[in-house]
Amino acid sequence: MKEKIVFPARELEVALSAEVVVVGGGSAGIAAAVASARNGADTLLIEQSGCCGGMASRGLLTSIICMTDGKDILADGICLEFVERIVADMKLEKPDYHWQNIHPESVKKTADRMLEEAGVKVIYETVVTDCVAEAGCLKALKCFAPCGNFAVGGRIFIDCTGDANLAALADVPFEYGDENGKVMAPTLCVMYDNVKFPDDRRNGIGRKEWKEAEKNHDLPVDEHHFVGFFRNGDASGSGNLGHIYDTDVLDIFSRSEAWSKGRELALQYHQFFRNHVKGFEQSSLTSSADMLGVRESRRIIGEYRMTADDYFSRRHFEDDIGSFAYPIDIHSGESDAAKQSAVEQNIRKVAYGPGENYGIPYRALLPKNTVNLLVAGRCISTDRAMQSSVRVVPGCMITGEGAGTAAALCISSNCMPRELDVRKLQKVLSLP
Repeated sequence: MKEKIVFPARELEVALSAEVVVVGGGSAGIAAAVASARNGADTLLIEQSGCCGGMASRGLLTSIICMTDGKDILADGICLEFVERIVADMKLEKPDYHWQNIHPESVKKTADRMLEEAGVKVIYETVVTDCVAEAGCLKALKCFAPCGNFAVGGRIFIDCTGDANLAALADVPFEYGDENGKVMAPTLCVMYDNVKFPDDRRNGIGRKEWKEAEKNHDLPVDEHHFVGFFRNGDASGSGNLGHIYDTDVLDIFSRSEAWSKGRELALQYHQFFRNHVKGFEQSSLTSSADMLGVRESRRIIGEYRMTADDYFSRRHFEDDIGSFAYPIDIHSGESDAAKQSAVEQNIRKVAYGPGENYGIPYRALLPKNTVNLLVAGRCISTDRAMQSSVRVVPGCMITGEGAGTAAALCISSNCMPRELDVRKLQKVLSLP
């Protein structure tokens, strides 16, 4: 039996308080905080790192994808503004609403400006370590920063941590992984510079050369689901390269090992590009991400659990807070060549036609066992298949904007999230 120790209880100063407290400054958190503040709520955003943007900034994510269903722009609120401002900062002519490559510094700058303009108070380098609740109603968060421990009070809280960390602290039930507890493999993204791009290609660079090496049994690593390299500047780009298989992202030892494995993979992939891909001969590996690209973690149990049947039925709900259309995209969690190779074939099989989409119900943002907590991003209430669709940036920002708007309306209406008039929420979100 492992040794246990009891830490002495102590009072903490409530150093900060806000009407709406958002935890996590990734894409969902940015949208939630901006929406809350723009709708009149005093809003605080708590971020554990030194910048906002999450995977789109410090995670070196290559692209923001699938804002459209091929006919209409679905992520047409804060997400659309976010992407258009990133593109303007990158000095590009216009956004690609299907697949827009991004530069992490433009993401950071855009996030900073949108949050500041909205009047959001942001505290960085702050980790939420516990919460105080009475009968499911959160009262305060215990936080740790370089200054030490302190408490943050609030009326409505929004978990945008990706891993549903705050929800877990609040004893919200959740699901994790497949029937064997395996989750999709994470990736440690990278950036290269000094690339002499031979043509106008921007997306999926290196795929052809990787397939050729696979055919010749000459792969540097056992990887059969190659995403590729994506240009984001005159001589630079980001790589969504390699999966770190058999990782348990809720086990700190497994997750820590994934970091070192990811950095080793980064070196191997860069050597492949230098040796096999035209224009990369003198390229430099300038950075590996300082955020692990986790695709799947906790999925909270909410008032409604979205399922694969909702996806295949193109189902919409009376309490929709948005629509989305990214395909079911479950990456393999283990080093099985057949399972890896099947991923892209499966995406093509289940992808929607132009103009087809599904709805995201407000109830999927409402976790069980809580009164004043909302959840947004990839950890909302879904089964595994639906989570693999909603997990990308536009899906996270749609749910973030819905949660942030709902939180602000709860403040102005003096009610809790389950009591909110959904028609009022939909009206503010400009939904029919």
